[in-house]
Amino acid sequence: MRVKSTNAAECAGPRVHAAHLRLDHDVDVHSHDAVELALVRDGRAVQRSADDVTDIRSGHLLILAPGSRHSLESNRLLTTNVFLDPTLFADELSWITRVPGWGGAVSPEPRAPRPVLTLDVDDRTPQLAELFDELAAGTGRSRDLGTGVFEQYALLFAAFSVLEPLVSATVSHSEQRGYRATVEQAVELMNNSLDHPWTLSSLAAEVALSPSQLSRVFVADTGSSPMSYLQTLRVERLASLLRTTELSVAGAARAVGWHDPGHAARRFRSRWQCSPVQYRERFR
Repeated sequence: MRVKSTNAAECAGPRVHAAHLRLDHDVDVHSHDAVELALVRDGRAVQRSADDVTDIRSGHLLILAPGSRHSLESNRLLTTNVFLDPTLFADELSWITRVPGWGGAVSPEPRAPRPVLTLDVDDRTPQLAELFDELAAGTGRSRDLGTGVFEQYALLFAAFSVLEPLVSATVSHSEQRGYRATVEQAVELMNNSLDHPWTLSSLAAEVALSPSQLSRVFVADTGSSPMSYLQTLRVERLASLLRTTELSVAGAARAVGWHDPGHAARRFRSRWQCSPVQYRERFR
């Protein structure tokens, strides 16, 4: 059986791409470099992946991460597929990898073999179909994605929110995170108390390690230093507060531990390439 590779640059265009696909033939074993969400709209297929053989039908959603491999024995399968450049989950969408269940499902670090997560989304299908259709309509046009990137992220946030309970129930937190206990504890402390004036020393003391020990194991498990990880958490939480609450920009910044508005604005712009005010206006 022939092995094919799906290249993220070919599938995802700049960073996000969605399309309606019809498969009226079998698809040989192939691997994925992009993160792919495939919503089955019609038809049936037999999927063979690294650890399972699954009957695929309308109302199923496939989540394929970098390193996933599968084949399909298709009976005129109609799907709407969203292709996401894995780098999105290392920056703008990195918060998703810390939601229980999502880490292993969309982690940008490829490892093989990797299972395909298959969800039964039955009653959520109309809502997801509407969101995916909007993504397909937008990313299918020839246009500067810079003008539509916030609209794309808003649609993605909505889709992930719909799927979050299903993913969390399907995949255990411990299986997906895979962090050692001390790193898990440090991440939880920062997540739960973002407004605390954390330093490397104070965080290390909380998990009973020296600062150098914590740095070493934290980088090994997350690829980031503890303080860099903290800044990422803060800037992503600030973005979430701007999207979902009526807090002032200064109030939202204080809620994540940034009491200097200028510092908060610089940190925010370095991640999102716009000011907090401009970001909020995009979602109004």
